[in-house]
Amino acid sequence: MPTESGNSTNTTSPTGQADTPAKGWLLDEFKVGDFFFASPNTQYRARGKEGVLSSYKPATSASVQALFEQARQRGISDPLMFGLVPFDSTDAASMAIPLRYESDGIPAASAVSAGQPASSNAKPKIVRREPVPAPQEYGDMVRKALTLFAQGELKKVVLARAMDIELDRPLDYERLLPDLLSRNAHGYTFAVPIWANGDQTEPTGVMVGASPELLVRREGDRIYVNPLAGSIGRSSDPDIDRERREGLACSEKDLREHSYVVSDIERILRPYCDELEVPAGPSVIGTDTLWHLSTYITGRLRDPSVTALDLSCALHPTPAICGHPTAAAFGHIRDLEPFDREYFAGLVGWQRANGDGEWALSLRCALHTDANRLRLYAGAGTVAGSDPDSEIAETATKMETFMRAIS
Repeated sequence: MPTESGNSTNTTSPTGQADTPAKGWLLDEFKVGDFFFASPNTQYRARGKEGVLSSYKPATSASVQALFEQARQRGISDPLMFGLVPFDSTDAASMAIPLRYESDGIPAASAVSAGQPASSNAKPKIVRREPVPAPQEYGDMVRKALTLFAQGELKKVVLARAMDIELDRPLDYERLLPDLLSRNAHGYTFAVPIWANGDQTEPTGVMVGASPELLVRREGDRIYVNPLAGSIGRSSDPDIDRERREGLACSEKDLREHSYVVSDIERILRPYCDELEVPAGPSVIGTDTLWHLSTYITGRLRDPSVTALDLSCALHPTPAICGHPTAAAFGHIRDLEPFDREYFAGLVGWQRANGDGEWALSLRCALHTDANRLRLYAGAGTVAGSDPDSEIAETATKMETFMRAIS
């Protein structure tokens, strides 16, 4: 058993890769209020009922340091902070240090099927769904953005929509999370509670999802950034799927959208780094539903006291989830979208007291607010030449990962 805020007996190497393969996912008896975060190499689990230290303030170096200071005063060894930073980073972030946690590597596919039995409960059925806004209204939002492009004010804006879901029974995390993990083997799967009321036993909600996109990972003075921008839905027909992949790789519209993201990230990171390696062009990577343009950036920090979250907040929001120019796009998102994104398209991840950590973008996700209700989210990057119907289809495809895992 783990000791107070100690690792499980299966230790991990400095790169996050387990020394021995994990036997299964750390998901037994998973309840609302528990924490889970899995990257391609490592998984973390904590039980909220065992106690947490929490902070509900904007994510600043001072607020994070104050939380780790609380952990030090409690005598917690090797504290691990889980966090959620909203799309608008001036709003309150939810940060929490569990009193105990476990970590392990990622199980092989054979170990998952043998070591992670399916929940005995049947999958819930969706009894009500309500788009926010309706698809046609979302198309109108895209058309308004195209007018802004024609006026020369914007080059890109990412517009989001939501879907409110009601289930016929409570959400079952022991079934949902393994399903998301199986669909997101190379991504970042998470269930992180929101501690907004100071109550150490009951969170106000949970952000749960399977993001394909790493924003920042820090290991000592090394940083890794992997923006995705430009995507197309996959096909079950191998020939069509290959054509779509090849088409995305040379799509002028998608390459232009991707270049806005990479150039902005490079501009922001340069002052922080003695070394920064940015590939000349993107590659194409796939999830179960989408092909994405991807650029994998690496660097060496000039000042090793800069934490993973410091860098993530400096980059956030990137053009990948906001637009370009960022400030103008941010303002138009507030005008065009009929809801508050809250933690959607924000940051989700973990961090140690020494500043090492991983922060992903909270995408392909849902806000779970009570037993039977969730709000799903998706967004699409709109640039000159975008087609409203295609953007409606893209956002629907992005919701499919979560929709399939539920029912």
